[in-house]
This record gives sequence, C-alpha cells and structure tokens, in this order.
Amino acid sequence: MERNDDIEYTATSDEPRKGKRGTKILVALLLLLLVGSAAGAYFLLKDSGSAKADLKDANGQITALQKEVNGLKSQLDTTSQSLYRERIARTKLQLENDTLKTLFPLYISTLEVANADGKGNSISSYGKDISASSSMYLMPRITYLGMKVGDTIELMVRLYDHENKLVTGANSPAGYSFSCKVGPIMPSENTVSLSGWGGADKGHFKPGTYRYEVWYNDMCLKQCVFRLK
Repeated sequence: MERNDDIEYTATSDEPRKGKRGTKILVALLLLLLVGSAAGAYFLLKDSGSAKADLKDANGQITALQKEVNGLKSQLDTTSQSLYRERIARTKLQLENDTLKTLFPLYISTLEVANADGKGNSISSYGKDISASSSMYLMPRITYLGMKVGDTIELMVRLYDHENKLVTGANSPAGYSFSCKVGPIMPSENTVSLSGWGGADKGHFKPGTYRYEVWYNDMCLKQCVFRLK
C-alpha cells in the first residue's frame, strides 16, 4: 500500500480576519490624522485671526498715541512761541524804558498854575481861573512820576502871555523864560512847585489866555493853557 506524504494545506478563517482588521486600523489612524490636522488648522486659523485682531488693536493704540504726541508737541511749540514772544516783549519794554529814562528823567502827568505872592504862597487854587486884577506871580506846579530816580535835573520853562509872546527877562536862558532844578527825583508820584514869574504888584498881568511849557533837553514834557480874567 502506497502512502501519500503530501499534506494539503487548508487556510483557516482567522487570517482573512486579521487582514481586514489591519486595514480598519490603518483607516482609523488616517481618519484620526485628518481630524487632528483639520483641528490644528482650525485652531491655527483661529489663533491667526486673534493675532491679527490684537495687531489691529495695537496699531490703533499706536495711532492714538501718535496723535496725542503730535498734539502735545503742537502745544509745546505754541507754548514755546508764546514764551519767546513774551521774552521779546519784555526785552523790548526794558529797552524802551531804558531809552525813556535816557530821554525823559520824569513823566509829568499834570501841569497846573496858581496865583502866588512874593513868598510863594498861593492866592488862588491851582488849576482855577486867575483874576488879572490880583495877579502877582504865576506859579506852575507839576505832578510827576520819576524815572531817573535820585537824579537832580534842570527843567526849562516857557511862559507865553496873552498875545502869545514868549515872556523873558534879563536873566532868561536863550529861548526860555526861566529854568529851575528838580531833585532828587523820587520813584513814586510827586508834586513840585516851580519858580513863578511875575511881580510883587497886584494886577501885574493883563486879562487873556496864557500858556506854560516845561521842557527838558529840547523836548517839551508838558504844557498848560490857562486864563486870567
């Protein structure tokens, strides 16, 4: 009797199951990978959008700050210009004051005249009309504000009579009726009576309109027109 040593191999049902199972696992892994990629892309896009929004907000804040800086710079420029103009104005005023002090040692605000006797006592009130019949010495009085404080100056005086003629005498300075010294000049407002012009006899002057002028270095500081009735 012959023996057949060939063995016939018959596949069992477990191997095909193993192949299908491996395919499913691979597919599942691919799906998980795709889902993970999609989720990553979503969150990446989301983060990118948030970053863009943050960047936009930051740019807005920078723009606002830049505007504020420009506004402050403009205010600073305006303030600097104002301070510069103020400094120029102060310097100009100081120069003008120095010039005025050189030109005018005092500022005469008021010039008034009264009738006075030979001792300088006023017979009529300053600034009032004077009676020609009782006129003796026409005495001018100035109210001034000193500029060259402490100095003693010489003022020149002109008196024009009722015919508008300059009144002069033997000792009159050329072009003036008389001169007088004033000083020392005080800083505040002061009142000083100047030398009068006239005579000891009453009725020394005739009725009419007269004028006094006070001069300093060829500049008229003040004048006063008054009447004798």
